[in-house]
Amino acid sequence: YLYLCATMAVDHFSEGFMALRPNGFSVQVRKYVRTDGKTILLIPMAHVAEADFYRKVSQSFPSNSIILMEGVTDRQHLITTGTSYKRMAKALHMAEQHEEFKPSRGEMVRADVDVEQFSTNTIDFINLVMFIHSKGMTPETVQKALQYSPPPDFQKQVFGDLLRKRNRHLLEEIHARLQQSDNIMVPWGVAHMPGIAKEIHKSGFKLDETREYTLIRFHGFRK
Repeated sequence: YLYLCATMAVDHFSEGFMALRPNGFSVQVRKYVRTDGKTILLIPMAHVAEADFYRKVSQSFPSNSIILMEGVTDRQHLITTGTSYKRMAKALHMAEQHEEFKPSRGEMVRADVDVEQFSTNTIDFINLVMFIHSKGMTPETVQKALQYSPPPDFQKQVFGDLLRKRNRHLLEEIHARLQQSDNIMVPWGVAHMPGIAKEIHKSGFKLDETREYTLIRFHGFRK
């Protein structure tokens, strides 16, 4: 019963881009095509996953494609603690995306925003989360977490910055790059996929085919 509920929850919140299977988590890569021959490939990603997932996805891109890369920049150094997922990857015996995801074909283009475009509240929250993640659960990090008091409409503001604002920027990049290439690859986080899919559908793109990849295998969790 718990497995069924979890499966339904994952499917609902990701709108099918991620699925919980008996052997682990999988993602569904979706290819969208427009009548003029333009194609957009939405590839749900995660900062930590199986190494072979990143390699298989990297090898699937055509040589004439433009790859719109995710990755918030920080030109003003507003994030005081490095955003590393090394601790998580080591604990789960997985690989980090930035180490294994290295497309050998296609042109990679940065398509994300800069931290300075986020609100002060969002930046403070990111700094707190990354501080706790880097240090682990210690008396110092627990104290900082307990002392944190989110402002009104905090959740709406954070999601507006981390999801909707970045989606809008990505969609601008997609439409601009469609003038240069017939094949646009979008390897972004799972949370971005439903909103992006809805918007490109409004632009005349129709779902043409899907392909499933194993993101995380449960047998990968070892002592």
